[in-house]
Amino acid sequence: MEAGAGWRCRPGGRLDMSHGFVRHIRRNQIARDAYERAVRQARGRARKRHTPAPPRPRRPDQQVYRPRGPGGAARSPGESSAGATAADARGPRLFCLEYEGDDGSVTAVIVHQADSAEEVTQRVCARSPLEPALRRALCQRVQDELSKRRGTR
Repeated sequence: MEAGAGWRCRPGGRLDMSHGFVRHIRRNQIARDAYERAVRQARGRARKRHTPAPPRPRRPDQQVYRPRGPGGAARSPGESSAGATAADARGPRLFCLEYEGDDGSVTAVIVHQADSAEEVTQRVCARSPLEPALRRALCQRVQDELSKRRGTR
């Protein structure tokens, strides 16, 4: 068979690749591989560079669900019926303050109408000691809650 005028053929029936088309494809593949490798390395460096932030302080105002007891009121652990007579002198219950410590233990304190924020904070700190900054934050939060529930805000 005879090759036509427009055909580029080499002896032995192989294609003539001197036009450079395959060279461009190969150069693009190499460039793409290099780019993907650089992106992967940049992601790896970004993860290693991340320094963990200091732990955020615990929020004493986080509410925890407590199911209702047989009397219709939410019961807190550690409250007995003997303590209820002394609590009645302080007025009706306003809310139950629950504080979860760093070790996961929950301290529950019933807050009554006549209680002050400082008294409630002292009762919480008697069961789970707090740093001065957390103690002040807890006292302020209790004061806000008391004001809101008493209607003096």
